[in-house]
Amino acid sequence: MSIAEQIEKIGRALTADDLARLLSISKVAVYKHAAEGKIPSFRIGVSIRFDPHSVATWLRKKGV
Repeated sequence: MSIAEQIEKIGRALTADDLARLLSISKVAVYKHAAEGKIPSFRIGVSIRFDPHSVATWLRKKGV
């Protein structure tokens, strides 16, 4: 099962910690990519969250 498929099966919005762990990158890198618009994200108040379906689509487009 690909990482995109694994992420897509998660039934809730992901935190930066969640996504960093799943992608094996630092939380700082996740925040940086989100701020630059490279990783699809949305805000809930001051928190940044990641929709699993949007992230999976993004990964597939990147060929991951």
